[in-house]
Amino acid sequence: MVPSMVSGRVQCPTASDGAADCKAGADQLCRSKGFREGKSLTTDSAEACSAKALIPGRQREPSDCHTNYFVTRAICR
Repeated sequence: MVPSMVSGRVQCPTASDGAADCKAGADQLCRSKGFREGKSLTTDSAEACSAKALIPGRQREPSDCHTNYFVTRAICR
C-alpha cells in the first residue's frame, strides 16, 4: 500500500508516563481512513478547564486545567 497523507482531528491519548501519545493518535486517525498505521505530521493543542475555573473570584488552581493534544495530519500506510 502506498503511503498517503490524511487530515482530521484525533486526540492523543495519555501515555503511562503522563505525556501525550500522538503515535497512537496518528494510528487511530489512519485507521479511521482505512489504513493500518500512521505517523503524525501536524499536531494541535487546546486547554481544557473544569467549570470550577470559571467561578468569579475563585483562585485558579493548577489542577483546574490541562492541555489536550490532537493529531491533525498524518502519513498513513
